[in-house]
Amino acid sequence: MSDGHSGLKIEAIDWYRYKLDRKEPFVIATGTSKETTNIIVRIRSERFEGWGAASPNTVTGETTETIERFLIEGRRRLVGVDPLDLPRIHRSMNAPAGNNTTAMAGVDIAVHDLVGKIYDAPVVRLLGQQKASMETSMTIGISDLKSTISKSKTSVESGFGILKLKIGLNLEEDIRRIREVRRVVGDEVRLRIDCNQGYSVKMAERLVDELEPLSIEFIEQPVPVDDWEGLRDLTRMSSIPIMADEMVKTLDDAERLAEGRYADMLNVKLMKCGGIYPAMKIADICDEAGIKIMIGCMAECQASIAAGLHFALSREVVEYADLDSHLSLSNDPTKAVDCIEGVLFPRKGPGLGLEVNQVALLFPFPYA
Repeated sequence: MSDGHSGLKIEAIDWYRYKLDRKEPFVIATGTSKETTNIIVRIRSERFEGWGAASPNTVTGETTETIERFLIEGRRRLVGVDPLDLPRIHRSMNAPAGNNTTAMAGVDIAVHDLVGKIYDAPVVRLLGQQKASMETSMTIGISDLKSTISKSKTSVESGFGILKLKIGLNLEEDIRRIREVRRVVGDEVRLRIDCNQGYSVKMAERLVDELEPLSIEFIEQPVPVDDWEGLRDLTRMSSIPIMADEMVKTLDDAERLAEGRYADMLNVKLMKCGGIYPAMKIADICDEAGIKIMIGCMAECQASIAAGLHFALSREVVEYADLDSHLSLSNDPTKAVDCIEGVLFPRKGPGLGLEVNQVALLFPFPYA
């Protein structure tokens, strides 16, 4: 965005630990959650301020405590840096980061929001807008058959044309649930399947065989993250496209995926890779290799959902979206995305178009 000589400087970085309640428990193959916590990040430069969010998660292994420790060190490294110099900002963050890509994403998102406000333009326009909106899937967590059917029907009746079913705990029950959902919602609804590493290659092969007649759009991360060869074998034999997720976090991972053609698709999440700036680089790698991208999310509020959407709208290679975590939260302190019958639109305004309920962030108290 800049050569780093704008004369502007990052003057302050602070943050707030905010607990978000789920409307109902969310179950996947790797665990259950009833609530989540986001670290809401604010970066200031002169009269401008940018907001971002980091969502602790098991994929990167980050917690609220590790993110806050990173931000304390990041404040020392970043205050005084030109906010338009994204390469330098990421170089400065990489030194103390280790595996703290989620913490880096919180800073990266806030910087992008700040830069958009400095230029008085939406982030997507600065990135190079290609699309106006994206249709997102609605994720259905693991539950019994009756509940799965009920949630699927409710989602479709609410206007969602894409469902993503979480599976991975019991192969026979999973197959039964998917068949019944397809029967109930009909052929026009697009179905995606996410195993969250729940199966061995042999079990995943059985899954593919059973689901082949059901017009499944793709199967996401069917095998454990360390089974690269197994994923490639499955990709080569599968009649259903295979998507990698948890096993691809870094640029090196993305290059390995592309060079070895281990999967047909990749789920890019800002919390995994460190924000918009590295996500753009991963998009370039996938675009060149012909690997389609889905923009995904962790348990994120709208601040980071908006960042994922602005990124996705700037790149043609991002063909799919799974940006629905904010829809399951009851007390999101940020607003930046409109969802109309399953289609996501960024809100108007500079930066990410964010509205932040700063009063809500003060309770119980700010961490800064």
